[in-house]
Amino acid sequence: MQQPLPLKILGVGRYLPQRVVPSCEVENLCQLPPGWIERNSGVCERRWANADETNSFMGAAAAQEAIADAGIAATAIHLIINASGSAEQAIPDTAPLIQRRLGLGHSGIACLSIHATCLSFLVALDTCASLLASGRYRYILLVTSEIASVGLNPAEPESASLLGDAAAAVVL
Repeated sequence: MQQPLPLKILGVGRYLPQRVVPSCEVENLCQLPPGWIERNSGVCERRWANADETNSFMGAAAAQEAIADAGIAATAIHLIINASGSAEQAIPDTAPLIQRRLGLGHSGIACLSIHATCLSFLVALDTCASLLASGRYRYILLVTSEIASVGLNPAEPESASLLGDAAAAVVL
């Protein structure tokens, strides 16, 4: 029996990298005929991060928008969770990097990361529901930031043609 998640989304935010990559550029990279990607997937363009658009940079930008949308102060957050399949680095992980970019580096706000590849956000959302239901936390900032473009395999056009970079955040 499925139960609804016991949580409420108070604010949402997003960040899209500046670089827009049309499908024709990916077709050239993957040595595909013109129009193949749009015919097979419907994707016309995607975003790829520039060198200065790291996971933590994009995640913090999305987080700032989500916090503002929620109408709370960043210091009211009790837990920061990064849910990503593409970490910026191993140690420290992306969650404390986002915390630092938000100006909360010495706040004592707990932060952690959940890595479950493509399902990271959904796994983290389910985890957040449990943590909120337990009463341990009142406000959780959940951030997902992916830079999949660095791992594209031109020999696998079915996946290389779909993946892009972006970040999203919610205050729960």
